[in-house]
Amino acid sequence: MKSVRIYSGPTSLDLRRGEDWAGIGLASEDGLNRLRVDLLEALDLLFIELRWSGVRRICLSDAGWMQGRGRNFCAGADLHEVSKLQASTADAFARRGQRVMEHLLWPGWRSLTLISGAAMGGGCDLALSGQERWGIEVGTASKGVLKLAHPAALHGILTGFGGTVRLVEILGDAGADRLFQGLERWNATQAMEAGAIQRSLKPEDARASVETFLKAISVTSAR
Repeated sequence: MKSVRIYSGPTSLDLRRGEDWAGIGLASEDGLNRLRVDLLEALDLLFIELRWSGVRRICLSDAGWMQGRGRNFCAGADLHEVSKLQASTADAFARRGQRVMEHLLWPGWRSLTLISGAAMGGGCDLALSGQERWGIEVGTASKGVLKLAHPAALHGILTGFGGTVRLVEILGDAGADRLFQGLERWNATQAMEAGAIQRSLKPEDARASVETFLKAISVTSAR
């Protein structure tokens, strides 16, 4: 089943959908898939529609993984856009981001985030909001190696999307401190050792593994 572009913007959304599952892909010309105001609104509305229509398994990834060759998951918020937020708009921006993360954690479905390349700042929050989190390991010398990090913490910037809470839930205080205070950047192996991801995949195995995850519910429902 081919993906369909359902939203176009600086970061666009592609969708593959079955009766009770959906694969959502982030796509942008620069390959960074930044979390802008318009994208957060589009994701929020999409998740609401999918929840109400009976979808019970979802995967969020870079759109390229729908064809088996993805790039960056998400490099976080657009700091140029964030710098222009006012008191009247910053709260709405943060709350929209929080709703997107809460959708992924909704107990009525199983969500998977397939994490590759840069997953930084708000993109790290988004990645870790998956109930299941898989990383793509492509070798330490490759341009596309997983980089799970919160680099803006160096400048005193912490995300407002709920990641500060989620990090502690998954990693504990010590693990969260490694990202926020230690400014560590984790590849897939390090992220798995820390508990940030539960599975590390080779690129050639990613598409088939996601298909198995998405369609597993159909087998369960048929019993």
